[in-house]
Amino acid sequence: MPPMLLFIRLRAVLFALCPDHPVAFCETCRQGYRPEELGTDVGKGCCLCRQCGTDLRASLTTHARTCPNLTPRKPPVRMASSLGARSLQRSHSVSA
Repeated sequence: MPPMLLFIRLRAVLFALCPDHPVAFCETCRQGYRPEELGTDVGKGCCLCRQCGTDLRASLTTHARTCPNLTPRKPPVRMASSLGARSLQRSHSVSA
């Protein structure tokens, strides 16, 4: 898949999961960008800082790798039902 297409897909995910915080940060001018503040020109301007023109793709990638909204979470632990736990205790006490 071409790199620009990957960033277009990433932006769609950021719009859905990260609308309330900056997803890119320009190291040059110290400007943070939320998904809706990134450029809309898919060809050239969607990953550039509006103030200085710095490429923000590295910052977007870093955000995608570290944002809690985008990182996989551990599945919830399965708890044994109280009925199953009681029958397990009985089987251990009977066999002992």
